[in-house]
Amino acid sequence: MFRGLYTATSGMMANNRRQQILTNNLANASTPGFKQDQSTLRAFPEQLIKAMEMKSITGGTMKIGHSTLGTLNTGVYTQEGIPSFLQGALKDTGNTTDFALLDDMLPVNPVTQKKGSLVFAVGLENDQVRYTRNGQFSVDQNGFLKTSDGYNVLNQNLQPIQVNSKEFTVQEDGQIILQNGVATNRLWLGYTENPEQFVKQGQGLLRWEGNPADAPQSIEVTGLNGPFIKQGFIEQSNVDLTQTMTEMMNTYRGFESNQKVIQAYDRSMEKAVNEIGRIY
Repeated sequence: MFRGLYTATSGMMANNRRQQILTNNLANASTPGFKQDQSTLRAFPEQLIKAMEMKSITGGTMKIGHSTLGTLNTGVYTQEGIPSFLQGALKDTGNTTDFALLDDMLPVNPVTQKKGSLVFAVGLENDQVRYTRNGQFSVDQNGFLKTSDGYNVLNQNLQPIQVNSKEFTVQEDGQIILQNGVATNRLWLGYTENPEQFVKQGQGLLRWEGNPADAPQSIEVTGLNGPFIKQGFIEQSNVDLTQTMTEMMNTYRGFESNQKVIQAYDRSMEKAVNEIGRIY
């Protein structure tokens, strides 16, 4: 009887974790470049149950045997959220420091039938490199191009970019042209066929956790043809509000159903203790 109690509890925990992922998606529906997390419910391995039986044989001896009763499911769990890198809608802002990455021209992987993804490179304070899809940048007082959280946007040599003012243009391949017409640095634009190997690191940053050999490479190395970037636009979140709200309602009902199962077990145990187990 208690096995079912544990199974229902695992169902509640799984639905609670899934609800947290959906809530985070909903909270970031207006965050530029945000990629919604997708989660799935997976079952724990089933257990084979057998019954021990005592069988009599000729001569009056007893023999222990086993008969198969069937399998028992031990509950479910929520697999950690995996970002979906589908292209979000583009929004025209008119700001020269806003950039949207364009995945439309990327090739389709013949094995997975999916497109890869483009990313910007940003530098952290400890000189570590991270990636982002959020192209909502700004120019600081020293003329360096920064993310909305103050991280340096990196050029083709993975060094900070200095544009001096907001009066600059960026071509479709990432080439930066300053106000005086001088072509200077190029935005580092990276491409990977396996964006699912990225792990979110907060503040719109992505950390590569896959095989280092498959890490994002500069588009100059890959030989891909653009356009890759659009100035004056930002990529909006790819969160589908209607779908997310529907999934949240379904998840809540799943949590509630498992809760009612536990309440039923609680009433059964109460009855067993107070009535069936009563000694007259």
